[in-house]
Amino acid sequence: MGTPAEAITRHYRGDWSGNQGLIPAPGHSAQDRGVSVKDAENGDVIFHSFNGVDWREIKDECRRLGLIGERDRSVDRGTRASAAKVFYDYRDESGAILFRVERRGKSAAPPFLQHGPDGKGDFYAAKGCMTGVRRVPYRLPELLAADQRAIVYICEGEKDADRLAREGLIATTNPGGAGKFTADLARHFSGRRVVALQDNDEPGAAHVASVLRVLDGIADQAAVLLLPGLGPKGDASDWLESNSVFDLGKLAERALSPPEDAFEIADLGLWSRTTPTPKAFLMAPYIPRDDVIIITGDGGTNKSTLALQISACSAVGKRMLGMDVLPGPALYMTAEDDQRENHWRLHKIAAAIGTTLAQLEGKLSIVSLRGRLNNELATFDHDGKMHPSPAYKLLRATIKKTGAKLVTLDNVAHLFAGNENDRSNVTAFVNLLYQICGDLGVTILLIAHRNKAGDSYSGSTAWLNAVRSQLLIERSDDGDPDMRRLSLGKANYARQGEHIDFRWHDFALVRDTDLPDDRRKELDAVSRANADDTAFLACLHERTRQEQAVSEKTSATYAPTVFERMPESKRIGKKRLEASLERLIRTGRIERSLLPWKRDRKDVYGLRLTCADGCADTVRQRSRPLRADRAQHTHYT
Repeated sequence: MGTPAEAITRHYRGDWSGNQGLIPAPGHSAQDRGVSVKDAENGDVIFHSFNGVDWREIKDECRRLGLIGERDRSVDRGTRASAAKVFYDYRDESGAILFRVERRGKSAAPPFLQHGPDGKGDFYAAKGCMTGVRRVPYRLPELLAADQRAIVYICEGEKDADRLAREGLIATTNPGGAGKFTADLARHFSGRRVVALQDNDEPGAAHVASVLRVLDGIADQAAVLLLPGLGPKGDASDWLESNSVFDLGKLAERALSPPEDAFEIADLGLWSRTTPTPKAFLMAPYIPRDDVIIITGDGGTNKSTLALQISACSAVGKRMLGMDVLPGPALYMTAEDDQRENHWRLHKIAAAIGTTLAQLEGKLSIVSLRGRLNNELATFDHDGKMHPSPAYKLLRATIKKTGAKLVTLDNVAHLFAGNENDRSNVTAFVNLLYQICGDLGVTILLIAHRNKAGDSYSGSTAWLNAVRSQLLIERSDDGDPDMRRLSLGKANYARQGEHIDFRWHDFALVRDTDLPDDRRKELDAVSRANADDTAFLACLHERTRQEQAVSEKTSATYAPTVFERMPESKRIGKKRLEASLERLIRTGRIERSLLPWKRDRKDVYGLRLTCADGCADTVRQRSRPLRADRAQHTHYT
């Protein structure tokens, strides 16, 4: 009748060749040859499935049909048991025993012993017993008989190899334990698909790594597999106690043929089933949420005050310049101001927005990097490749610790170590910040000075191209030194050019409409006076350029009369120009003096800006300034 494997092959109308048969899997067509079947030395039958069918279903069916019988599983194939000792036989290609490994138990020293042939048909363990003995992989005959495309599992010990073999898998190990997989053993795996199963400990990781190094260039495919959910120091046998061999096969196939890396592709099918949402704002329309926003402006335009006040408003849910700010913890990190200055400024800001420092505690975190070295968030090598720095790791850790959702970085000059005229440097740095936005769900305000050319950005246009939004803060052009304008220099989520006017007042930023009536009227008067003085000085500058003198006295060259007809006066009228004349003389900003030109070889006297460091020495020596209390005209008010 032949062997049990041959009988099974005939029953399923399969094909028998050499020492194995190929049969159709249950539920498949008669032409299918998705299962191999072969005889084992102990009388058992080994099944292997190639098409995903659980081989145990086939084996159970064969038992029901009487094609194979039940066997005693207490003794593993290739294993001899004696009392507490277990012996594992290592055989050559023909099945002859070359040597044995004795497992003595964890308490024994050593726990494993190798037994070489004693020349009398038996084996013994003693020094030199393995001299001249050929080393081979465990279960070599089964390995050689296995289908060439079947996965071969390399375990860290014989116990695991036997456990996998009982499940119909091709499994082996090397003698000598972890780290002893040699090139001489590796030649038996030529052209094979090999999965090295890692025990869940450091020696296990080192062992499978060495196995893969030795198999490199020999096996057709080789991969390491650390089984998911495996406990500390666990092995393949432990894993199979609560998992199926079918799952092991799927994991092994995935390890050998991992999916290729690719960029994440949007799921348009999901999009079609969901409603899109608009861009969210932390402070609409100026600050989009979960984004990097660069705030630029000249020195002294209160960029830091702006960012700190926005942070405080976010921390306690207050409005900022009449606009709603999304509430949430905030982190303000500056490399320019020390904590004394931050304390003073925040005290003033808290009063201006209607809160206290006590109410900000635990919601607003302030870090000063002033005086600290190595604050750059990344460095760049000679090839331009960026490397995140320890400061970057500290920043991420601080954001996590504070739970901040709004982060201010003041300013870019202290945190960016690359070339701001190099587009690739700037883009890489901004993407590093965007990584924080995505990973931690934060909005970042990045403060920068304008470049020397007076453009709205720092360095080159690279900063504007890298970020999605830019805010520009400037002084007002109406002559009021405390007035500011915030505008959208670049806006991908709002209308570019939108702006809001406000003023710097008592170390905070406020709108005039938010001030008390009496204070607002006072500031309005100051603002108008400053603007009038600016117009007066513009007229004086133009007349000086034309070498046309004007006088503080009532005459044909009386300055207010001459200026009211000039476009530089902005048509503010003679009375307001007279008031400016008085203020400017009283404050010493203009004076009557000898002018640096002549008429008909005569000296010319008239009004000019008060002599400063740029005046010619000869003019300074000959000039006779006019005292404010001796100004002679009849139109002062």
